[in-house]
Amino acid sequence: MRNLFSFRILFAYTFFILFVSVIPLKETGGLAFPFLDKIIHFLIYTLLAFLAVNTFRVNNKKNCYLKVFLYCFFVGSLIECIQYFLPFRGFEVFDIFANSLGSVLGILIRIT
Repeated sequence: MRNLFSFRILFAYTFFILFVSVIPLKETGGLAFPFLDKIIHFLIYTLLAFLAVNTFRVNNKKNCYLKVFLYCFFVGSLIECIQYFLPFRGFEVFDIFANSLGSVLGILIRIT
């Protein structure tokens, strides 16, 4: 389990989120499912928080839940701020909200 929950994997997944968040998207003409992008944000950050909590716990870092939430919140907010300056992306407060809710769920999954 130590290999799966390592800081190297956590940072690689974080970099993957950053990369996917700054590349141009093709126009789809509207989403077939309402709020699909928010659901995707929620799930991506649920996994990020779950990986982060497990990485901290495997590396004997106790009481890491606030740190993990702040890490996920910072990553999500930073990416949204970067998207504000990209001509093919946009800043959305509701994306940060979906990221935060997903982060809370990822933490709660590990607490229980």
